[in-house]
Amino acid sequence: MADVIKLTVFVAGDPQLGGKMDLAGMNDAFKLYFGTAENPNTVARSTVQVAALAAPQFLVEIEATAAR
Repeated sequence: MADVIKLTVFVAGDPQLGGKMDLAGMNDAFKLYFGTAENPNTVARSTVQVAALAAPQFLVEIEATAAR
């Protein structure tokens, strides 16, 4: 994860949140991997709500760009 420099996050609307994306949940998950004692790096990111993803059972799709 320390090699990741950019994330693009696609979030489908959560039916339990009235069709809105769970941005707070996304941010909580992000903080588990970036800006930690283990990985102090943070990354550029874009988070976008989409109507649906290719696999309807998923609410999040993440595209990562890494450089080493």
